[in-house]
Amino acid sequence: MNLSRLVSRISIRLALFNLLVVFLPVAGVLFVGNYEQNLEETQIDSMQRQARLVASSLSSGVKPSAVLGSVRFGDERIRVVSPSRRVTTDTGPLSIADEEPDSPAHSNWLYRAGAAILKKPLQWLRPITRPLASSDEYERSPVLRGPEVEAAFVGRSGVEKRVSSAPSRQVTIYTALPIYRRGDIMGVVLVSETTDDIREKIHAVRLAVLQIFLAAVVVAMILTLLVSTTIVQPLRQLRKEATDIADPLGRLRGRFKGSKKRDEIGDLARALERLSRRLEQHQQSTEAFASDVSHEFKNPLASIRMATEMLAQVDAPAERSRFLRIAESEIARMENLMAQVREITMIDAEIQKEERAPVDLNALLQRIVEGFRMREKERVFFDLQLADELPLIQASEDRLLQVFENLLDNAVSFTPAAKRITITSTRDGDSIVVRIADEGPGIPEENLGRIFDRFFTYRPDHPTTQRHTGLGLSIVKAIVEGYGGKTTAANGVRGGAVFEVRIPVSS
Repeated sequence: MNLSRLVSRISIRLALFNLLVVFLPVAGVLFVGNYEQNLEETQIDSMQRQARLVASSLSSGVKPSAVLGSVRFGDERIRVVSPSRRVTTDTGPLSIADEEPDSPAHSNWLYRAGAAILKKPLQWLRPITRPLASSDEYERSPVLRGPEVEAAFVGRSGVEKRVSSAPSRQVTIYTALPIYRRGDIMGVVLVSETTDDIREKIHAVRLAVLQIFLAAVVVAMILTLLVSTTIVQPLRQLRKEATDIADPLGRLRGRFKGSKKRDEIGDLARALERLSRRLEQHQQSTEAFASDVSHEFKNPLASIRMATEMLAQVDAPAERSRFLRIAESEIARMENLMAQVREITMIDAEIQKEERAPVDLNALLQRIVEGFRMREKERVFFDLQLADELPLIQASEDRLLQVFENLLDNAVSFTPAAKRITITSTRDGDSIVVRIADEGPGIPEENLGRIFDRFFTYRPDHPTTQRHTGLGLSIVKAIVEGYGGKTTAANGVRGGAVFEVRIPVSS
């Protein structure tokens, strides 16, 4: 397997992030010192309580041997020091091991390995402190002049730490308190005890921290591999699909496959799949439109070619005039077709960028219908049924003029003389709905699904079909959908066609 595929940039970032979690136990190791300090303070407090009890008993005249025999609780050493600094009473020496006590935590192989690896780094990170004095001579000497003893002889409690020179490097804590009799200091009680119990507890804590550290490393590795599988691989697949989706000329030759994953990458894959599907549909629509335009141009071009060829073959003025009129008519038809093609192309490309303004749809419909009444006179009747207080819509007034003029022009062309066209406007939720119903022959069921297709026209009873490009209703649909609306066509209950335009108020 290629290493670069396994170790991606995202995998490295995620691994670094997980390592931040791994180093939290390291911080725990560094702050074990606080825990050790608290344990030492607790031990010192216990030793000072013993020293106070001894000092209080001696102050009352009890013999030192009786007192020391009654208050000794553990492995501590208690000595009584006279004003001449000589030890007058002693419970016996402490047990100083030649080697460090082999606690369960300290004998653990994991602890020893971690100590060997982290010893130097931890020494660098620990604050620099003064070295401890040796406890060897102090434990054997009959005369004691340590700082803690001198502090006690001036009326203060003294605390000092010393270390053994033996390989075990045992640390001993010393605490001294004055013995008062009739207000004078007649001696000092010195209590000493090793920190073996503290060291054993610290070893156990360090072992636990090290175990957490290793567990965190394992979890981080598993998470990194898991994330590499669930994130990097899907992203790599998306990159491959993006590379293969288009040919060198920019034409779509595939689409994104989507994903069933229920996460952000799955959402991205599905969004790209929908986008590529829409692009594919748009490309197919564009290609079909270009093909339809080419086909629509063939008929007028063929007529023009035939007319010009016949002009060269006939001499009669009447015949030449007839063929000239045919050529001129087909040229006009081509100009009209070109204008409509350009218009629908502009709508597709520019309607989202066009400036919009508040439009009173009822006032617009009244103005359009008035123009048709003047044009049609009494051949067709127009019935306006407009709802009161419709909200304004944000749109281009010129575009809406195109929509309703094309629909009314279509309705007029199919409506027999002395029949009626009904125009209604209503509010339906967040949309304004305009319906235009005529009393014509209606739309054949097989053509209902194609009525808004580009270049589609069906006028079997109209000799002027050649004047219609089949783009009028397509322009209506393009404009309305550009405003987030919808157009539909159906047959009325009593006959005739009903066109419905639904435009959102917030468009």
